[in-house]
Amino acid sequence: MTATKPLDIDLSLKKNNVDEFFFYLSENPEGFKNKDFRYTLSLIYQLVEDEFEGIFLSPNSPVRNTDFLLINDGTAENPKLSFFVTPTNNFQFYLKSKGSMFRFTSKEVNGQIGYVMPLDLVLDYFGGFGEVIDFSSLTQTFAYFNKLTHFVMKLIEKLYFIPTVHKKEGPAGGSFRIVYEPIISNKESAKIINELERNLPENIFIKGVKPKNFVERFIREYLNYLIYKFLGIKAYRFKDIKSGHYMIKDLEQRSLLKGKDVAENIAQWLDELYLGKYDLIPFFKVNKVSDDEFELKIHIKNRKTNETIMLDDLYQNDKIWELDTDDIGKIIEKQLNYAVRYMPELETLFEDEDKLALTLNLNEVYKIIAQTAYYLQKAQIDVVLPEELTNIIVPRASINAKVKASRSDDLMNIFNTVSSSAISLDDILEFSYEVSLGDEKISLEEFNKLVSESNGLIQYNGKYILVDKAEGQKLVEQIKNANHKKMTRLELIHASMSGQLQNYDFNYDEAYANVIKDFAKPVEVTQPEDLKGDLRAYQMTGLKWLWTNISKGFGCCMADDMGLGKTIQVISLILKLKEENKLKNPVLVVCPTTLMGNWMKELQMFAPSLKTATYHGIDRKLDLKCDVILTTYAIMRIDVEEMKKNTWGMVVVDEAQNIKNPDTAQTLAIKSLKSDIKIAMTGTPVENRLTELWSIFDFINKGYLGSLKEFQKSYAVPIERFKEKSRASKLKLSVSPFVLRRLKTDKHVISDLPDKMVMNDYCYLAKSQAILYEKTLNEMMEKISGFTGVNRRGNIFKLITALKQICNHPYQFLKSGETSKELSGKAEKCVSLVQSILDNNEKTLIFTQYKEMGDLLTKILCEECGSEPSFFHGSLTVPQREHLIEDFQNNDDRKVMILSLKAGGTGLNLTSATNVIHYDLWWNPAVEEQATDRTYRIGQDKNVMVHRLITLGTFEEKIDEMLKSKKELVAFLHEEDRHFRTFLANIDECSSMGMTEITNNTADICSNIYKAASEGILPTSETLVLMSMRTDRRLILNAQVCHDVLKRGKIKSANQANAYLWMMLQPYLSMDALAIAMLTLQQIQAMTDIAKDYPAIITRMEGKHFVNKDVSNKIPAQLMRLYISTI
Repeated sequence: MTATKPLDIDLSLKKNNVDEFFFYLSENPEGFKNKDFRYTLSLIYQLVEDEFEGIFLSPNSPVRNTDFLLINDGTAENPKLSFFVTPTNNFQFYLKSKGSMFRFTSKEVNGQIGYVMPLDLVLDYFGGFGEVIDFSSLTQTFAYFNKLTHFVMKLIEKLYFIPTVHKKEGPAGGSFRIVYEPIISNKESAKIINELERNLPENIFIKGVKPKNFVERFIREYLNYLIYKFLGIKAYRFKDIKSGHYMIKDLEQRSLLKGKDVAENIAQWLDELYLGKYDLIPFFKVNKVSDDEFELKIHIKNRKTNETIMLDDLYQNDKIWELDTDDIGKIIEKQLNYAVRYMPELETLFEDEDKLALTLNLNEVYKIIAQTAYYLQKAQIDVVLPEELTNIIVPRASINAKVKASRSDDLMNIFNTVSSSAISLDDILEFSYEVSLGDEKISLEEFNKLVSESNGLIQYNGKYILVDKAEGQKLVEQIKNANHKKMTRLELIHASMSGQLQNYDFNYDEAYANVIKDFAKPVEVTQPEDLKGDLRAYQMTGLKWLWTNISKGFGCCMADDMGLGKTIQVISLILKLKEENKLKNPVLVVCPTTLMGNWMKELQMFAPSLKTATYHGIDRKLDLKCDVILTTYAIMRIDVEEMKKNTWGMVVVDEAQNIKNPDTAQTLAIKSLKSDIKIAMTGTPVENRLTELWSIFDFINKGYLGSLKEFQKSYAVPIERFKEKSRASKLKLSVSPFVLRRLKTDKHVISDLPDKMVMNDYCYLAKSQAILYEKTLNEMMEKISGFTGVNRRGNIFKLITALKQICNHPYQFLKSGETSKELSGKAEKCVSLVQSILDNNEKTLIFTQYKEMGDLLTKILCEECGSEPSFFHGSLTVPQREHLIEDFQNNDDRKVMILSLKAGGTGLNLTSATNVIHYDLWWNPAVEEQATDRTYRIGQDKNVMVHRLITLGTFEEKIDEMLKSKKELVAFLHEEDRHFRTFLANIDECSSMGMTEITNNTADICSNIYKAASEGILPTSETLVLMSMRTDRRLILNAQVCHDVLKRGKIKSANQANAYLWMMLQPYLSMDALAIAMLTLQQIQAMTDIAKDYPAIITRMEGKHFVNKDVSNKIPAQLMRLYISTI
């Protein structure tokens, strides 16, 4: 039987960002008031993300030597498919395991005996396997369907599906059903589908014709089947859902219900999911013709190239952007059809192809701004207004608050007393009312006159003002019926900070202003006694800010720039609360999985007195006796009922942009937690829309910014739609006391930062990565136990290399499979770091020891971050290297450079980067320092952030701990960059000589150095650095020569003895474990011989008083034994 070849198709897919679906999605379709459609869809996506992977896995092994063929009893256009499984003997065991109901009678088809079986039964069989690796005794048809079904599983896991309405004609308006369609228009999916089409086994259809677009059709039907099967299993999670039967159950529904076209309403609602997803989008530009006349024209923007054209250009060209204009027209037409729903007059624009413009008066422009633009924004169709209309003023009611005589202390007491109840203000404040037109105030009588004489968009005192008679009448009634004698503490403080109260501008007198000033004074606090380490000055300011807010009953949002130490500031707050006996219940920290390791390590490092636990994993248990409990967003969604039962001492939400969408199941789960103190940590409080900021504040200070509807009316609409600068200023004033955002470039921060900050970033192995790590470790350790001597040492190095590669990414070790970031905890961490760096518009270098890992990182970062990195490696020519360096240094768009150690470790100057990421651990700290110093060089005028990625629970963590414990042995390397280059320059001058001359020349240099040291010209620390020679194979050759000289006793002075002794020690001091792993057997033997002779040589040199003990005592014999034991 021909050996089965696995299909070499990379199924890696970047996780689909479904959050974008909900940016513009209405809460419910038309006609479904008070339902929960948007929430239901959000819950479906989040359940799939959290719980789909592995849900169908079976303990069964694939049946051997069995073919899975297809029968088509229909046509190519309308297929009717079933499976034909042959032979039957092996598959019978699987059928029996499923119960007696799955008994089939074998049949003959085209001369073969087998079972004719329905698709779903056989697909359930394939769904029980992950991606199979060992294909011995398996057929090519099994290999194909394994890959095909696994791809569909991946599409679902990565959330590449979207619900659509499929209508069916029939009596009484027909019927419809919701079908989950795969999103396969992206180039990664298209490439995989092409590969699956190309690899389709020739004789897979034993009967009937191959259906048209077979692979794509199969994917669509199987994906829909799997999603509904999964939702059936999880039906209990939807028991309280009002709209569940539409999206949870695969049922035919009546299209018309009580006169409503349910199918069309749901279809239009689901259409909103697609809005803004096109690369080519129209936008409307309004030009001013005169004070009362404007013209609207349609433009088209290519979001990939940022180029724009007029709609007219489609009628005058056959191709634009290398695309047929007919194809561009179809894409634009889809979006304009949506716009026509809300702006029917657009249809008249196309009546005159020579003009293609709409003439508008002020009222028509007003309608676009006030009504239409909101709906167009959903589709990311912008409306560009003339400059005069970019700051339109909307009339607002205005309150003037005045403190009554001698009542300032009472007002201060209200501010300082934490309460959620409404407070009577009648005896403390007097209120009067006006109408605000931007900065100008007019009386109610003057406004009444303005409204009676005008309507729509008008010019008033040189400003454009929106005057709507209906809205104006509401405003008049609002002021007449105003009653602010009672309000909550939060409402009053928000009004005071923002200058806005609900739909009113809020102004106050000097006495009130003095109360606000006193209230805003910071509360003094000292650094916690149990904090292991010292806070920098700006971090101490951050702690004081946190302490002030929580002391006054407020939550807050820590939004410092990456690398400034948000975590240690929050840890200090926890310690201080415990020190002051204010922490009665455990602190809950919710963070992404990639940050759990960092939180645990920083708590252990800076706050070992705090008892910390993680609530994560399959066997998780909630230990409420701890001080701090760490969990993830995914666990919060799954265990929300358990978590919200408890009252927490404080809830900390890290990467709080994860709760930016107010209606998602994840956000609602977080907001259901009970605690008086809530802290949000994020580098990006607002990414797309202002409602994201509201959602974060709804968590930390619920009610402070009002309801979502009030916030949209008071802030989001005026700022986003009308570009009201005054409203933006008021929002900034209102949130600024509770949001701390400092950048590395801030003067008071940069002066407090070291030139170079080195931080460890910890991550965990991904699930499949951990299984592979454990399996490889166990198998190779068992193998090693059977070897001795050189074979044992060689296999130990092989194991170290294997584990290192698995920690980097399973693909690097396996040389096949998927390349997605989700398969490697370290890759996910790296992507997260790089994305943060890109968001800050900074540059970074990424160092790796392996070229294949550099290639893989290039692919991953390009896909995940949308930024193509440069890759500097040893295979490049000199001109190619020079071009990459010049491009990285001078091209603002080139943000990331990946470097291999061999090529990028020395001799480069890349000061445009302010970040360094060490992807793999250098086991020699000096090599790591050397690589880091590519960016920290002369000419670097910014602080450099260095990130070392370490995988927890692996040998990487042990190696890092070992390096820390050996700090004294390598402390002399800190000045290497300044001195070592000079020494290497002298060595390189000798490159044309033979190795003997090089060795002699080196020894002479060493002698001169030690002579200078003995005469006090050089300090000892600089001597040690200068003697550190790292030139790979020269090290051992020099060591051998010096070893022979020392062993024979041909030494005539102390200077010569010390020089030769240090040259002999160089391999042990300079070579990391990776370099040792590359040694030949002869080189290993040489290092072993030198180590064995070392004690005798030292004894002989000390006997002659030749050894400088100040130097030799720093290199004990244990160091050499350590390296030899490693070998």
